[in-house]
Amino acid sequence: MPDAPLPFTPRALRAELAALYCGMSESAWLALVKGGGAPPPVRLTPRIPVWLREDLDAWLDARAGRAAASMAANPWDAPPDARRPGR
Repeated sequence: MPDAPLPFTPRALRAELAALYCGMSESAWLALVKGGGAPPPVRLTPRIPVWLREDLDAWLDARAGRAAASMAANPWDAPPDARRPGR
């Protein structure tokens, strides 16, 4: 963890910060990831796994039983005829 606070929240979080962001210890986080109960990391390099904040937010929303903002209904997902006004 950085010695001084950052002036922003990074988009890509290493395991320690991903765990902190989700409210748990690093060892609990890594065990959950290893068991498939948490999002898999994005690998910046073969040795640098990170978790994207938006993936963590979506995972936390799902755990809380809420739809993530990015999962909201999109009118373009409807069948083509349903998108046409007046039909």
